[in-house]
Amino acid sequence: MEAALKRITTHTLTVFILVLLAFPALAGTRDDCITKCKEAAEFIKSRGIDTAIKEIGNKNGRFVWYEGVSYVFLMNMKAKMLAHPHKPELTQAESLYETTDVNGKQLFKDMIETAKKGKGWTKYVWPVPGMGINKPKYTFIYRVSGTDYFIGAGFYVMAPGEYY
Repeated sequence: MEAALKRITTHTLTVFILVLLAFPALAGTRDDCITKCKEAAEFIKSRGIDTAIKEIGNKNGRFVWYEGVSYVFLMNMKAKMLAHPHKPELTQAESLYETTDVNGKQLFKDMIETAKKGKGWTKYVWPVPGMGINKPKYTFIYRVSGTDYFIGAGFYVMAPGEYY
C-alpha cells in the first residue's frame, strides 16, 4: 500500500510539473506593464520630461523590473525614441517609423497608431535582454495625456521549458 501511494504521489507531482511547463513563461504580467506605464506617465507629469528621460533610460532604474527583462521605454508621436534602458542607441535616430522587426512588421508605426487611441496592446518580435534571441513580445502603449509622448512596456512569450 505504501509503495502504491508513493508511486501515485510521484506520478501526480510529475504531471503537475509538466502542466506548469506547458504554459509559456512571461516576463512580468499584463497588469505590471499597465501599472508601470501609468507610473511613468505620472513621473513625466510630476518630474518633467528631462528627469523622466534619465530615469526611464536607466537600466537599473525604477522602470526596469523582472531581472531587467521587463522595462518601460519612452517615445514621441514622430517615432523618436526618447529613452530606452537596454537599447540607448535607438535614441540616436530621428525617427524609427519605418523600422521593422525580424518578420517585417513596422512595429513603431503600429505603436503610434495605438498611442493615437490613448492606449492599447501591440505585438511584434523583439530581442530579449541578455539572451541574444528574438521572441514575440506584447507591449502596452500608453499615451501621456496632453503631450506628444507615449510609454511602452511589455512581456515576452517564451516556449515551454525556456527561462530567463
